[in-house]
Amino acid sequence: MRILWEKAVVATFCLYNTYKIKPDGNLAFYFLISIIFSLMMDLLNNKKIKAIIYISFAMICFSDTLFVFYLPLILYNMYLDFSTYIIFSLPLIFMNFSLSNSFISVISVYLAAMTKKHKLILDENKTVRDKLKGETLYLEKYNKQLKIDKEKDVHIAILTERNRIARQLHDSIGHVISSSILQVEALKIISTENNIIKNLNTLQNTLKNGMEDIRKSIHNLYNESLDLESQIEKLCNKVPTIDTEIIYRIEDNLSYNLKFDILSVVKEGITNCIKHSNATRLRISLFSQPKFYSIIIRDNGSNFDKKTLLSTKGIGLVSMEEIANKYNGFLNYKFDNGFKIHLTLMKG
Repeated sequence: MRILWEKAVVATFCLYNTYKIKPDGNLAFYFLISIIFSLMMDLLNNKKIKAIIYISFAMICFSDTLFVFYLPLILYNMYLDFSTYIIFSLPLIFMNFSLSNSFISVISVYLAAMTKKHKLILDENKTVRDKLKGETLYLEKYNKQLKIDKEKDVHIAILTERNRIARQLHDSIGHVISSSILQVEALKIISTENNIIKNLNTLQNTLKNGMEDIRKSIHNLYNESLDLESQIEKLCNKVPTIDTEIIYRIEDNLSYNLKFDILSVVKEGITNCIKHSNATRLRISLFSQPKFYSIIIRDNGSNFDKKTLLSTKGIGLVSMEEIANKYNGFLNYKFDNGFKIHLTLMKG
């Protein structure tokens, strides 16, 4: 836009000079021919072709010196394309010398130089802006990964402590109750009264039932890990405005890291649905296939901001792609009557 306004000012002065020199001439002809040459310079990118067109204009000036008064307009483009090489066109000014035309030529070259400098500054600013944007996205992604790693570490620490407590309970309380059951059995053997034996049987059964309950509790505590299905249900319960359906068909004993990564994908899918869609229904499906696990997240949104969603790919969808690559799988997503994410994670 800046170039257009500056060239319009220069062209106006050129037309005025032409009118002063030859007011009864066909001014429209000279004006239109010069404007066409100038616009051609704006539209073309090949400098060799531009050089040929500049030479053609110079030849026109030799054939009709009135075109020299439109040389400032051509010099504007020539400086943008070839900078100091415009010095070779200066002899053309003396073919039909005019002090005002020379002054306009200098002004035109000055405006072109300022515009070129301004363009260089803008390009540098864009480069810096893009670099800062890339670094910002990297930092956001890095901070998100740190948060995920911290959550993993905290959960693993909790599980480690629970396992330690479970082992202590198993070694202490389990041993005490087992000894008590054996002692009751010994009392039954040496006892001769039926009432005492009956009460001992009741006590022994109570101890056995209590021992069984404690063993079950200790077993569950010792083996407790991330319950993927219940955690997904908790995530869905946090968005009551969306009707969520969960299809969980995984019977395998998944590792903690795999469960955590799948949960991260589901969390990201729910977040995308909330932020970028007007969906009212969301379906989360998890299937176990012979060779891979399949996670499908689909909603019925119809007002997706595709540009905004894809622009955050470095944080959201790229995180899913990294998880897919981690397990030699792949990620697909598309807009089709809503937004669909399909993640495949290979087994083994």
